[in-house]
Parts: sequence; structure tokens; C-alpha cells
Amino acid sequence: MSIDRGYALVTGASQGLGAAIALELARQGFGVLLVARTTAALEHVRAQAAALNGGRAQVLAADLLAPDAVDRIVAWAEGSGLPLTALVNNAGQGLWGYFRTLPLDTQLRMMRLNMDVPVQLTYRLLPLLQRAERAYILNIASMTAYHALATMALYSGSKAFVLRWSRSLRIELQGTPVRVTCVCPGSVITGFTERAGMQAMDDLARKFGSAPAPVAKTAVAAMLRGRAEVVPGLLNRVTVALQGLLPTSLNERVASGIYLKRLPRPGA
Repeated sequence: MSIDRGYALVTGASQGLGAAIALELARQGFGVLLVARTTAALEHVRAQAAALNGGRAQVLAADLLAPDAVDRIVAWAEGSGLPLTALVNNAGQGLWGYFRTLPLDTQLRMMRLNMDVPVQLTYRLLPLLQRAERAYILNIASMTAYHALATMALYSGSKAFVLRWSRSLRIELQGTPVRVTCVCPGSVITGFTERAGMQAMDDLARKFGSAPAPVAKTAVAAMLRGRAEVVPGLLNRVTVALQGLLPTSLNERVASGIYLKRLPRPGA
């Protein structure tokens, strides 16, 4: 790759959509700084990225929920001396179940990972991004950001926050070198359902879900074009468009009904 677009820092880069985005960024000429918990998986992605961008790939194993995680990542990025031109806030978590029955501490951890950590990283790394001639922030939300969703109340709420925050920040940063893009994928086949305890939804995920690579390609292309928001996949875009034409209460009942119907009963 002859193009040198600087370096992109990607969270949750060891698997799934984060790994796919890291590889797509490498194809597009970015060096990559990869962050996730698991060193072995990170090293695998690093080797793949390095083969695409001339060896410009580094890793940092860090649990984003550790008290010192943001400090470590910022110190790593600042201390590298490398030109940071993109930040991808990809790491996130999903939980499935009734708000009243899921453990509160687990729900609060998810909220912190999905909202607090991206905000902190963006705030702390924005000065580095603003030094570049052109820079990007790519935030990963979800199609669940567009409607209320029973059994995933805090997840959909956290992704709605990511979408609104991204669009607001984008307006604030007009006139600076930094562009903000928010990606709202539908189901991506990444093992998300297993990690979120949603195995009962696996058949729908396989039927309607997308592989990570095409979603990553769409996300990075939208970022480079400076788009505010993108929903990868034609079917997903049509779904969002139709939702915009229907009453909110109907959207909520239909979407929630799919999840409520499949949620296992306690003790089942």
C-alpha cells in the first residue's frame, strides 16, 4: 500500500467487526494501533494488518473497563510519536433480558463500555487528532439506536446515545480537521449473540446478518467520504427507511415483539 494516511487507533480490534475494520483501514493506507484484551488474538490481527500496510501495526492488550485503561491507551498513543489520524470506537457489549432481572452491576459495566469509554478516549485523543491535516472519528452504534427495544433497553439506549453524541460532536467540530462518522449496523455475524446470551436469536442472526468484512468496508468508505451516518446493507437501509414512515409505537411493538417472543422464560 503506497498511500500513507497516518495511524488509526481501533478498540475491540481482536475479533469480529473491530478486526475487520482494522484490516480495511490497513488496506486503505492507515497504520493501525490495535487495542483489545487478548494478546494472542491481537497479534493475529496485527500480522494480517502488517501484511497489508507495510508493517505499520502495533498492539496494546488492555481491558477497557480497568480503572487505568484510558490512561494507558492515551499514554501509548502519545508516546508512540506516530501521527494519529483516526480513532475507531468499536468496543462494546450487549445484554439480553429484562431490565429488572439482569444484574445491575453488569448493566452498569455495559453502559460504561458502550458510552463512557468512547467519550473519554475521544476527549483525551482529540488534541492529537486535531494536529493532523485531516482526521476521523468512527463510532460504532447499531440499528437498535433508531427505536426502543424491550429486553435490550440499556443496549439500545446506549447506542442511541452514541448516535446522537456522534452527530452533535460532528457539528461542534465543523471547521476543524476532524470529521465524525457513526455507523449503525444491523446484525453482524461476530459471535455477538453468544456473548450477549442471545443464542435463541442465532437463527435470525444467521438468516439476516452480515459478515464483518462488507460492513467494515462500508464503514471505512463512509468515514473517508466524511459522511455523518451510515447503515450498512441494502436490507437494513430499507428497514430504517420504512421505520421512519411508521408510527413510533408500531415500530417499538414490532421490534420488541420479536425479542420478547424468543426470550427464554426463567427456569426454562
